[in-house]
Amino acid sequence: MRKLLPEEIECRVSQVSAKGCSLLLYKTARVDRAILDETFGDLWQNDFKVIDGKMYGGIGIYNKELGQFLWRWDCGTESNTEAEKGQASDAFKRAGFKWGIGVELYSAPFIWYNCETIRKDNGKYELANRFTKFFVKNIGYDEAGNINSLTIIDDDGKDVFKLGKKGEKPKAKLTKDDVNIYVTLYKIDDIEAVKSYYELNKEEVTDRERFHKECENQIKKLKSIQNMVG
Repeated sequence: MRKLLPEEIECRVSQVSAKGCSLLLYKTARVDRAILDETFGDLWQNDFKVIDGKMYGGIGIYNKELGQFLWRWDCGTESNTEAEKGQASDAFKRAGFKWGIGVELYSAPFIWYNCETIRKDNGKYELANRFTKFFVKNIGYDEAGNINSLTIIDDDGKDVFKLGKKGEKPKAKLTKDDVNIYVTLYKIDDIEAVKSYYELNKEEVTDRERFHKECENQIKKLKSIQNMVG
């Protein structure tokens, strides 16, 4: 399957904190249908079935050599819309992933945007301008199909995130508090402890994206050690 184009990728706010928000890239069922039509014409179909109370969606693609449809299925989860409709849409998109539609989104980097937020009465944060929308301006892939360049803009056309040689952001200078947090991180020798440490300190560091990557690297190192010992 071909890779997704910028205009085929949606971008939404995932989490909001005192210092900004993280963004998530995703595809819609409409995009899956468009790519299937573009690639296979009328030689594909989809179906749904409920197994043990869970909605499964399947995509069948006709194999001319075998003279039959080949199917790939996956289970959906509820969305914020109607439960049944949300499960069906999600199951269809997941089946699309099984056929390779949009799998490159799994290689998306951690996307963080430093922006103004406000704290609500319930203690949770939201964007100061909660109607702000975000869009993928451009995206590039390496030979393995992984994302190696990415630019995200807001609805005013302002760049809010860049990845790639031309758009690499300079690393923020570490403060004394940052150094202490990182020093402690590198001393942790338990994977679950690293995860807890990240949740505890992600609001305290100057560069959350950098801290996220360092925590991921620490977990990878610990997993590697476990494999060697095992």
